[in-house]
Amino acid sequence: MLDNPVMDRILEMYPHAGAFQRWHMRGRLRLCPYDRLLPHLTGTGSLLDVGCGFGHLAWYLASEKTGLRYFGSDIDGRKIAIAAGSLVRTGTVVPADSSDSSGTRPQFHLGDARMLSGLPERFGNIVFLDVLYLMPWDMQKKMMEWAFSRLAPGAGSALVIKTMDEARGFSGFRAVAEEWIMVRVLRRTASSGALNGARPLSDYLEHARSLGFQGETESLGTFNPSTLLRFHR
Repeated sequence: MLDNPVMDRILEMYPHAGAFQRWHMRGRLRLCPYDRLLPHLTGTGSLLDVGCGFGHLAWYLASEKTGLRYFGSDIDGRKIAIAAGSLVRTGTVVPADSSDSSGTRPQFHLGDARMLSGLPERFGNIVFLDVLYLMPWDMQKKMMEWAFSRLAPGAGSALVIKTMDEARGFSGFRAVAEEWIMVRVLRRTASSGALNGARPLSDYLEHARSLGFQGETESLGTFNPSTLLRFHR
């Protein structure tokens, strides 16, 4: 888990967010240990964060992995608006989809990443963090296939997925209940048809192998049991 100074530094980028939004953002930061993610980002040049939400990862990478150009996409307009607000410079919000000739600042895009025209053709890294399990399995497979098609050539390029483990026992019930509250009650998370569509890890690995990619897993042991999967050529 990120320590408090790191979380505080990231949250400083969101002075425009309301108190509840900032509370929600801190909770999301606690659930996604970005420090454990870093070693899996072996690609160079760029990173696409599919389902980027508030764009926290952009500001973590800004100091921890400065060589990557960050692109984020999300179908939730409310979250993209907050992410874009984090680009405030001298009191002015830079439009989320405007061109950036310097190539140094993050870009946040509203919409399904597969349909966006303003993204590069290839990425050194693509990540799905707590995104795929909100989709039915057929859709998860299609998203993986699309991501593999957009990875840059080379053995270092990587697709990284963070997924909740299959719902088992009390921890599994708790995780599903929390997703239900966020999706159905508070409406803070957009679902694409599932609350916990997580599959056995072997399903993700086998699907990747069928497409010519290898994969490894790392159990995170977080509050809601979850796993990182890294796929590469």
